[in-house]
Amino acid sequence: MKLLIYFGLFIGFSTLGLNHLFGGCFGASTPIDITTQNVTNQNLRIYAIAFWDDYGNGSGNFVNYNSELEPNETSEFCIDSDGGKFWIVAKNKENEIVYLEETENKKTDFKINVNQNVALDKNQLAKELTFKKDKSVELEMYLVLTNIVLLVLLGIKLIKK
Repeated sequence: MKLLIYFGLFIGFSTLGLNHLFGGCFGASTPIDITTQNVTNQNLRIYAIAFWDDYGNGSGNFVNYNSELEPNETSEFCIDSDGGKFWIVAKNKENEIVYLEETENKKTDFKINVNQNVALDKNQLAKELTFKKDKSVELEMYLVLTNIVLLVLLGIKLIKK
């Protein structure tokens, strides 16, 4: 039984370690360091959407959730963009796109302010892609927390024996 508990602990810690290790741009072919600053007066969730195919139909993309930024807060993160276009997107608490800027790999510093001049089709595509990413991040967080609870239970079981 102890061998099974040790195996469970090994797998659990390995899973958490790999999740943390591959959460960034580790092993990215073309990493781009992005800096964003929230210059609005609201909390915003920041995303980067990298495209390597035609972005008109929404295929060939990768959505990266960065973090939630409070007013006047700055964040730094990394995306993998193979020389194509990417978008920086900010959503408010009501899941509305308040900022969308399309750029190529030339610009990496972004001051996030309310930008309502976004084309409707880009706004809709960004909303769909970030919604899918929100669900994915929610599921990932649930799985990580479940893994931590299982590790604690295994640790308690090991200590009791």
